[in-house]
Amino acid sequence: MADHPSIGDPRLAELRRRYAAYDGPLAARSQWSDEFVGRELSFGTFRGDNCFVWQRRYFGEDERSKYLRYTGYVAGLDRLGLLDRLGEDGAFGCETHSFAGRPTVSRDLLDSVNEIYFLDRHLGLLGRRGVRILDIGAGYGRLAHRMTQAVPGLASYTCVDGVAEATYLCEYYLGFRQAGEVARTVPLDEVRERIGPGDVDVAVNIHSFSEMPYAAAAGWIAFLAEIRTPLILVVPNYGAHLTACEEIVDGVETRTLPLLPAFEEHEYRLVVREPTLRDPEVGELIGTGNHFLLFARAAS
Repeated sequence: MADHPSIGDPRLAELRRRYAAYDGPLAARSQWSDEFVGRELSFGTFRGDNCFVWQRRYFGEDERSKYLRYTGYVAGLDRLGLLDRLGEDGAFGCETHSFAGRPTVSRDLLDSVNEIYFLDRHLGLLGRRGVRILDIGAGYGRLAHRMTQAVPGLASYTCVDGVAEATYLCEYYLGFRQAGEVARTVPLDEVRERIGPGDVDVAVNIHSFSEMPYAAAAGWIAFLAEIRTPLILVVPNYGAHLTACEEIVDGVETRTLPLLPAFEEHEYRLVVREPTLRDPEVGELIGTGNHFLLFARAAS
């Protein structure tokens, strides 16, 4: 691995070759085409406003006032002071904001803390020991990094992604953050040999199934059932509408398929449906109708 992420790194070339050769539904791609990744991703600023985490594009007009309200909302949840403890240094192009009396924040930090507290509310995450998490569509390792900082009882956090560039950057970023004692990145062609039955307590999929074709998303759900994963947290792109992205034309999603049947086929049922922003005024201001969807699998 190079000292800094580079499109010319031999490790990236290797991963691209391996991903291109990998056959099976988990490798299917729709939104995350080579053209999309090439247009959206800058290796030097991979935490900037790009395909992994929208920032300026997410907040739109009056961006700073929306960040202020979002920061206040998350601070209201933050009984353990995670915003201060986890921090934000703006590395690799991450957009940051500072407000009087508050720590420097980013969407990376705010989303991550909000997600951690959701899992704590419903699963007691911050007080549990030995928790093993699998992140499907982990991107550059945003949530993996924050989980290793925040969750004292975390036993393992495994990142997988169907895009070679994401796997490469995740390997780099977790190494940069020195998160490797708990977090690891598993290339797509090693998933089945390195992740087996009983290895995962909770799978998370944040804005990722919505950007895959049905074959890939359903393939991941089948794999999670195969390895007896009891819980899956999903955040779709479109409110609480659980869909897969089947077709993109000129950069615009033109056809989707409902994804709930794939969960039902493998005996996963929805047990929690909760807005990611439980304060309706904040949700309306920011313009997101996103939801946390927590699925539990029937005991076999």
